[in-house]
Amino acid sequence: MLKKYKLMMKVPKTPKNAYDHGRFISSLIEHQIKHFSEIERSLLKPGETLTDYTKIKTELQASKYLKHMTALAHERGGRAKGAVVAPEKTSSATNAAVSKSKTKKGKRKSR
Repeated sequence: MLKKYKLMMKVPKTPKNAYDHGRFISSLIEHQIKHFSEIERSLLKPGETLTDYTKIKTELQASKYLKHMTALAHERGGRAKGAVVAPEKTSSATNAAVSKSKTKKGKRKSR
């Protein structure tokens, strides 16, 4: 392999003990779970039950819950209450006309 850069650093592989199904979750993951619980509350339909996040204690339980919640959020298009919707794409001709008109109007005198 040819070097393209002057300095290349090797990144060590993740050790096998980096993830342990039975290990207790860290406070960082615990806070992430709490935030996802708030999202879950806003996404639930009437009659659905809220997951009791206080019972999630291990990395395996946390990964299952976070995977489920991520899929649920993406299923709904990420459009929870108050979510911002991206504007629709316009044709390149329209974009060129808009940008051309902005440059004519938007010129300022330098001080």
